[in-house]
Amino acid sequence: MYNRTVTINLDSKCTASCDHCCFSSSPTSTIKMEKDYIRELVTEFAKNKTIEVISFTGGEIFLDYKFLKELMEIIKPYEKQITLISNGFWGGSKNKVQEYFNDMNSLNVVALTISYDEYHSPFVKSSSIKRIFEYRRKYPRIDISLNMAVTKDKMSNHILEELDDSILGVKITKFPMISVGAAKSRINQQNIHKFYNIDDEDSLNCPGYDIVYHHDGEIYPCCSPAIFETKITLREEYNQAYERTVEKLQSNLLLFIIRKEGFKWFLDILKENNKIEEFDIPYEFSSICSICGSLFDSADKINYFYPYMEKYYYENIEV
Repeated sequence: MYNRTVTINLDSKCTASCDHCCFSSSPTSTIKMEKDYIRELVTEFAKNKTIEVISFTGGEIFLDYKFLKELMEIIKPYEKQITLISNGFWGGSKNKVQEYFNDMNSLNVVALTISYDEYHSPFVKSSSIKRIFEYRRKYPRIDISLNMAVTKDKMSNHILEELDDSILGVKITKFPMISVGAAKSRINQQNIHKFYNIDDEDSLNCPGYDIVYHHDGEIYPCCSPAIFETKITLREEYNQAYERTVEKLQSNLLLFIIRKEGFKWFLDILKENNKIEEFDIPYEFSSICSICGSLFDSADKINYFYPYMEKYYYENIEV
């Protein structure tokens, strides 16, 4: 269910400024939520009986490790599972690797995902990632995985060779680039894999939801990089209770139609009215999330569907 996992995107600041970054993070980025607010959120989530997993991502969350550890210590008494996402820059220090793994083990971190590929490699040495993967063997309870964003010209195969036998037992996922954030201007769009098209009905369904408290202050219904460029937000007010956020996710008509009908419902409306080009909908795409991003990246686009959504409501939902 949507209320069992929550993700907090702490900060946009990062040690790297990768060409493909969906958040356009960099060492100079300053977009973030206030620490007191984050502490309040984490305390609320830790006390919530339905939440089972609390995830932290960025930016680069290990840049302010003192604060990250403080948040994990808030959670510990409530025995929630914690998952972390990092670019692994801290693997350059043997002392930090030992310290961080020891803390993660004692603070109930159950999963650590390292984001590393050819786009990260100019900023983080592969030897740093290798050290992390080698040292994680001492902590088999922590599930370690490697996520790699790839394009046709940068499949990162040599990265795997450099990591050598340190990756044995590590879950490795290569995923196609999505044209969002920095990738829109820095990545040659011809190099992005496109496996699907808008006439393929089987590829037009949403993969699911996962509530994300983003560093820009908004609350989003999923963790896809594309969602952060849309106007789909679950936030009504600053001090919004988590239960209200879940209620918004479950009752929002737009999200209900996406769950029930898939994106085909919206695309059919655009096709019938010759609006596909006006909405800048790509015919071929690497992920359905990019279609979602194109459909709802402005309030005007969302408003366009309101009359159709209202009709859908009265025909299918109202009792």
